[in-house]
Amino acid sequence: MDQLAAERAALLAQLQSIDRLRRGSLSRQVYSKKRDGQTRTQGPYFVLQGFHQGKKFSRRVPASQAAQVEQHVGNFKRFQELADQCVTVTDQMTQLAEAKPERKKNSSRRKSKSGASRKPRPS
Repeated sequence: MDQLAAERAALLAQLQSIDRLRRGSLSRQVYSKKRDGQTRTQGPYFVLQGFHQGKKFSRRVPASQAAQVEQHVGNFKRFQELADQCVTVTDQMTQLAEAKPERKKNSSRRKSKSGASRKPRPS
């Protein structure tokens, strides 16, 4: 149990160290255009695409920011992996805690001092 608790603490520390992330995936796009019988390639263009709250999103990313956004997308994937591992370890801890046999309740009655629980006798 102590080993699992230490593993979970390490995972939580790694999660906490991720300070910037972006969901989705970054794609590099180029397109070709025919003009005057010649094909010209334009681009690259970078597009961040993904889903959030059940809706698809797509945003253009300037080429100057593409490397940084790619790193943030990688951070998001790492965050998801770490969160999944944290859930797995916590689940294992829960199962171990529930599997421990409970202490038996003390079935022997305490004996009270003589006369302590009796009604006083009329004199």
